[in-house]
Amino acid sequence: MTTRSPRSAARVPGLVAALARAVLGAAAGAGRPPTPVQRFAARRPVLLAVYAGTPIGLVLVLAAWPRVRTPADIAFILANCVLVYCVFALVAYGERARQRLLDRKCRPPNGTDGPTRH
Repeated sequence: MTTRSPRSAARVPGLVAALARAVLGAAAGAGRPPTPVQRFAARRPVLLAVYAGTPIGLVLVLAAWPRVRTPADIAFILANCVLVYCVFALVAYGERARQRLLDRKCRPPNGTDGPTRH
């Protein structure tokens, strides 16, 4: 009978999380400085959600307008619009977290002024 040590079993979620961070970070451009649009998104996530979600919400409303018969239909359309806004806001908050992580990695340690030249 073989038994696994509790340490190796506890390491698996940590390794999976580290791998996911590395893969998703590389896909999101974790090493690159943010573009002006990414900086805008990180500074104003709600405004980004309104700017990007409103045209999509209007398309949803116009596409569903002929089929609207009851107040439940209107509530369904509004719920879809709110969902679109929430998705854009969550993406912007994720961008804010990415930039915060990037800033933390690029900042020199406390007590130093950065790289020195001799």
